[in-house]
Amino acid sequence: MFATATDAKKQSKGGNRIVVLEQDLDAEVMTYVEANVLATMYHELAHAFIDLMPLPVFGREEDAADTFVVVITDAFFSDSAAEQLTWASAYQYARDAEEAEKKGVEPAVWDAHSLDLQRYYNLICLYYGGDVEARKGFAKEFGLPDDRAETCEEERDLAESSWGAVLDGIERMQNGPDWIVLDEDIDTLGNSYVIAAHTVIREEIAHLNKRFAPDFRVKVVIENCNQENAFYSPSEEKITMCNEIVRSFIHD
Repeated sequence: MFATATDAKKQSKGGNRIVVLEQDLDAEVMTYVEANVLATMYHELAHAFIDLMPLPVFGREEDAADTFVVVITDAFFSDSAAEQLTWASAYQYARDAEEAEKKGVEPAVWDAHSLDLQRYYNLICLYYGGDVEARKGFAKEFGLPDDRAETCEEERDLAESSWGAVLDGIERMQNGPDWIVLDEDIDTLGNSYVIAAHTVIREEIAHLNKRFAPDFRVKVVIENCNQENAFYSPSEEKITMCNEIVRSFIHD
């Protein structure tokens, strides 16, 4: 069975980039918000890579972007932090599925994204497949069925051979200009966690600029959108991170 809302506070393990600001923020809530902000940003960054490199995608682009999140998470973070980020982003999909069911909303089987619970299990599977011996407990804890678990190592190997090769090909070898730039940083919601999330995004942009050096430039904008969303705009080569989606990650 996938993680339930009650599990959220039990399973929060903390990361190694938790933002500490002057605001009186709950550490568990902020860790969860941070993890989902990073996962969302990586997902949109994958769309930018696919567009600008450009990369072939044999299947749905949204699934490829979800896969990228797991690969770059394991590349960037310690084991404990990668586990927290994977759990938090997967749990958000489980929570969205629960909320939709409570409201009687039919799953959008026509959507470009996989269904929320499919995305949940795909993330758990891909993370587990990165180290099946060390992560057996993780897979069991978060309800990965044995039938799916059997293929996870192969699925992860395929993800590494594709996205891993992309990241290896753009590894920064020398000093140079930044390739990802925060173009605008606007907030009028006045929420302390949203403000803290801006710091998370700014710091991650700095990490990405130090780690990689592709031959293109991507803008990032943080703004109010009047919707819970984040998206990449090919015509503008721009990632928009909506303040409203950050607010949606804040749970009691």
